[in-house]
Amino acid sequence: MRAAPLALITGLLPLLCIHLTYVVAASHGHVDWCVPYWDSCTSISATGRQLPEKLLFKLIMLPAGLLAIVFWWIAREWLWQACQRRSPAMLATGAIAGLFLMLYVVALGEGRDYQTIRRIGIILFFSLTFVAQLFFLHHARRALQALKLDQRRVVNIQTALAAMLLTIGILSVVLDLTYARYDDIEDAFEWVMMLFIVGQFISHYPLWNRVNLRIRISSGQD
Repeated sequence: MRAAPLALITGLLPLLCIHLTYVVAASHGHVDWCVPYWDSCTSISATGRQLPEKLLFKLIMLPAGLLAIVFWWIAREWLWQACQRRSPAMLATGAIAGLFLMLYVVALGEGRDYQTIRRIGIILFFSLTFVAQLFFLHHARRALQALKLDQRRVVNIQTALAAMLLTIGILSVVLDLTYARYDDIEDAFEWVMMLFIVGQFISHYPLWNRVNLRIRISSGQD
């Protein structure tokens, strides 16, 4: 099977989930109707904290976490085939990020006792996914050169996404330390950072599509 659609699904699935559960939560009066990307009226967690949206959130986001792990495994195998670089650090950080996303999803909506687990889960998912992408970019240009493919535009876009994500992350930390009303805009930062995270996954679609990357399962001597 072609691997490129998996990159698209890995990014679009969590994006679809948080918007779908937001609509359900707002329809039941659990969160306010707004544009959370700049109104900062609700957190992503709030869209999946109560029933019935909680079940929908867990149903979609748990497979999304598993897909993230599979995604980084495929990325590692592609690097190995292209330029003999497996980048175990990329796979390790990406896989751990997916596990922490699932930990966050499991703990969501289970009471205040799990608040620390939720925060650790989502923070490490964001940060480790970012680090895994940096490991990929470290080898990507060499892989494309080995394949004699000119996909610099895609790699440049991925680099720009990573730079923007880092900038937003640093800005949020600085504002948290210096701006007294940061709590009023913190949720908007979370929504925007999620956009850049899923954008990282989606940006692999044209790259994998161009190299016709495929997944094959075989057994025996085949």
